[in-house]
Amino acid sequence: MKALRSHTSGAMSAAALALTCWACSMEATTHVTDVWRDPSYAAGPMKNIVVFGARLNDTQRRTLEDGFVAALSEHGVRATQSYRVLPNPLPAAEAARAALRQKGFDGILVTTLRGVNEAVTDVTTMGFWGYYGGPGWGEPYVVAEPVVRFETSLWETSGGGKVVWSAVTQTENPSNGKDFTTILAKQVVPMLQKEGLIAPAAPAVSYAPRPMQAIDGPR
Repeated sequence: MKALRSHTSGAMSAAALALTCWACSMEATTHVTDVWRDPSYAAGPMKNIVVFGARLNDTQRRTLEDGFVAALSEHGVRATQSYRVLPNPLPAAEAARAALRQKGFDGILVTTLRGVNEAVTDVTTMGFWGYYGGPGWGEPYVVAEPVVRFETSLWETSGGGKVVWSAVTQTENPSNGKDFTTILAKQVVPMLQKEGLIAPAAPAVSYAPRPMQAIDGPR
């Protein structure tokens, strides 16, 4: 539950940089760099989860929590944004855990900003066509693309409030906050389902009318 501590000034600076990256217009890609699951966890799928975005400003936090709540709801999980149930500034970890447990939550999904940096590509390694039409007509140059790293962890509220699953993701060229959250949630939520930590997604229901079958009359 250390992730539920108050924001620090350094974290807010990183979050501000992340918001700048989110404004980029290039296509984003997200992949998982590390994942872990507690092999002793056997309580079954969690059904009532609160989502918490850590080390983000208020706007980023709300955008991220909204996106994960929508994705979890598709799996039949009763998901709630932390900004709806926890005060601001945030309480101490133990007080927060006790409050969430009292409200009936059996899990806490914490998504934490871990870092923002740049992946630099030297186009001189790409051959002639890599920089064809680039600045100065063929002059070598480098391209800096923003990279955002998040760690997402699922915690129990019962017992000692231990973490049962975590994964680190890396997103290159993140777009605006809403689109970025959608991409991140589409990576994380299916992994939770695969590990049996949430229920499978409900099958799509079609309300389209069925085609009428021909009825043979008397001949």
